[in-house]
Amino acid sequence: MNTISIFFSKLGLQYKFILITTCSIIAAMGIVGYISVEREKKILYEDVEKQGRLLGETLAIPIINDLIYEKLGIVEEGGLLDNYIMEIFIRQDIALLYIAVLNEEGKVMSHNTITEYGKVYSDQLTKNSLSSDSTVVQRVDHNTLDFGIPLSIGKKKWGILRFEVSLEKVNHEILVTVKRIVILTVSLLFVGFIIIMILSRRFISPITHMANVMEKARGDYLDIRVDVKGHDEIAMLCERFNGMIERIRQANEDMKKTHEKLIHSEKLASIGILTAGVAHEINNPLGGIFNCIEMLRHNRGNTELREKYLGLVNEGLERIGSTVNKLLWMSRKTEHSLIDVNIRSTIDSVYSFLEYKTKRGKIAFRNEIPDDLQITFDIHDFQQLILNLFINSIHAMPNGGELEVRGYHDGSTVIIEVADNGCGIAAENIGKIFDPFFTTKPTGEGTGLGLWLTYEIIRNYNGEISVESEVGKGSRFIMRFPVNDSM
Repeated sequence: MNTISIFFSKLGLQYKFILITTCSIIAAMGIVGYISVEREKKILYEDVEKQGRLLGETLAIPIINDLIYEKLGIVEEGGLLDNYIMEIFIRQDIALLYIAVLNEEGKVMSHNTITEYGKVYSDQLTKNSLSSDSTVVQRVDHNTLDFGIPLSIGKKKWGILRFEVSLEKVNHEILVTVKRIVILTVSLLFVGFIIIMILSRRFISPITHMANVMEKARGDYLDIRVDVKGHDEIAMLCERFNGMIERIRQANEDMKKTHEKLIHSEKLASIGILTAGVAHEINNPLGGIFNCIEMLRHNRGNTELREKYLGLVNEGLERIGSTVNKLLWMSRKTEHSLIDVNIRSTIDSVYSFLEYKTKRGKIAFRNEIPDDLQITFDIHDFQQLILNLFINSIHAMPNGGELEVRGYHDGSTVIIEVADNGCGIAAENIGKIFDPFFTTKPTGEGTGLGLWLTYEIIRNYNGEISVESEVGKGSRFIMRFPVNDSM
């Protein structure tokens, strides 16, 4: 039963409809057929019994007269009765198997078979008939029906009339009726199956088709429509579904645009934080360049000194150019391009923009990433998520502390950990830190998008991020990335 339930649950709506409807028709036709056969059988049996009763009661009168005549000696004993019995048996008004007249002791007085003369019947039907005042009918087996008719006038009993009727003709008619009902059932079932298929295609197929389309719409693929046919409720449902898909698609486009704006806004906020570092990186070589130019003005004739200061000027300009190029590279919007990123060198590159801030905040930095640890990533996405985590850790250590980055392989997973010993995160806020616009910083000091953007980037690369934190002891962000997944 359990297997049938599992099999049935796996069937589609259309197949369930066809199966249930077909089984219902078969069951209904079976019940109707059974009732019809039983009714026909009852009618035929009752008809045979009615004919047998009528024959027996009709024969009883002349047989009693023959017995009286024989008793009075008017006719020869047995002669007239035997002729009458044989005539009735030969005439076969109904399908008689035998006919006999028994006296009040159950002894055969007349029979269509000579060998039965003189035998004494002691069966139950004979006993019941001898003791009864009315016709007794007994079903001997499937093919015969026995009758016992008392031969009596008033209280005087002369014996009984017994005969057996064959039911083969009745059974044959019943079998023919069963065959007709089976043929009719099969024909109706065939016609019904065609009607079921037509109804299924008309009413169930559109629902099944819409369910398949809805299954496709579970993902981001929303460029789909359901064909609308007719003007009934199903057509109305299809129209509403098409309208809903169009609204979802439009909402997704608006959300995507908003998402891109939020990401761009956070990147601009990050670049704003980097500005001070960039200014520091530029101002130092720029001051040296001004000093070199001033010295060149005062020592125009000194060729050796001129070459020395020109070299220093060139070195300072290259340093400024390198800083500006790195800033532009991090801020520009480019196509998604996957490369093998060296994690250690990329983290050092990101940290270089925040070095002034960590030194000023008395924050020690340790990069414990192995030199050969790599990950397939878009370089700008990886820089962005590391930058967001570093900025978050720096804000968590206003009184100084230690920022540590670790990385290693764990089977087919690359794990990167960013840890600090700052103020930590309250337990009630740990579940909210990756929500957009959630921040515990004072108004104007944070957008609340940094960790959300980090979470979004990691999720886009089939990665996971979790956090372990304790108030007053610091936080540890743990990122896990599958090595072999294609991004």
